[in-house]
Amino acid sequence: MAEWIIDRSGAAVLILDEHCFRSPRGDVVSWLFGNGVYALNGDHIGWFEISTLYDLHSGVIGMLWHTRTELVADQPPPMPAFSRRPHIPLLKVRHGRPPVAIAQQLNSRPRSGAMLHAR
Repeated sequence: MAEWIIDRSGAAVLILDEHCFRSPRGDVVSWLFGNGVYALNGDHIGWFEISTLYDLHSGVIGMLWHTRTELVADQPPPMPAFSRRPHIPLLKVRHGRPPVAIAQQLNSRPRSGAMLHAR
């Protein structure tokens, strides 16, 4: 079952669809294997843990819709038509998570769903 991922402002920025992340238009933009997030070319670009999507610096990109607060609309946007899934790439080396102290400093910086489209 697909679910929207919202950013800090409550905007729906990505869709988690089984083992892939999709753009708001329904196109596959990255893959999820275990808790690792991988670009379409197989590069490790982040993590998905406990309903939260992180970039390589442990900065929060977004959270699943069901974790929202009362500041976010009661109903998610409608799901777009989904494109076909591309072939799964050969996955590349997985990066280690930065220490918590560094992650806390980096989390204070604003992040964007566009991080998943990079690479």
